[in-house]
Amino acid sequence: MPDPGTTPPQPALLLPAASILWMQAKDAFLSGAFPAYGSVAWCSLPADSPQRLAAALDAAERWRHHVAEEQRLDALAESDPAAWFREMTADANDQARRTLRRLRLSSVPTADEMTTRRQPRPARPAAASPAWPPLAVPGRPGWWRHFLDGQQVDLPHREAPATEGAAA
Repeated sequence: MPDPGTTPPQPALLLPAASILWMQAKDAFLSGAFPAYGSVAWCSLPADSPQRLAAALDAAERWRHHVAEEQRLDALAESDPAAWFREMTADANDQARRTLRRLRLSSVPTADEMTTRRQPRPARPAAASPAWPPLAVPGRPGWWRHFLDGQQVDLPHREAPATEGAAA
């Protein structure tokens, strides 16, 4: 039976040591004033240090977020594999785009473009040009194509074309 002459203790004085440690650890956690979990500085702290508990709380919270993210990605992989693949490779795709832009590799032809370039193309028709010498006509040995009076004219090689205004 309590003594009626004594005053009851104040509630703050009745807190157990664990509650005080928890409050101090929460304060250290919110302020960020604690070493990294498992570091040399963390290992050197006493077991009842609020900073030690705050670091353990921080590590537990980070682990909770890690596991939640893994579960989200696993669910996405099962429900929509294409979306999961896009999310998993997004960083690599961004890095590849930056590398291509930096190295200007977009101007280098791709393998498909090179294959297309190697395909035979139709031959261009042989056409003589003004102020240029005549050219040999393909498939007609001994014949040359001349540009006379604005027209393409085929003549044997030994035959000299008559030009306008030439002195006779």
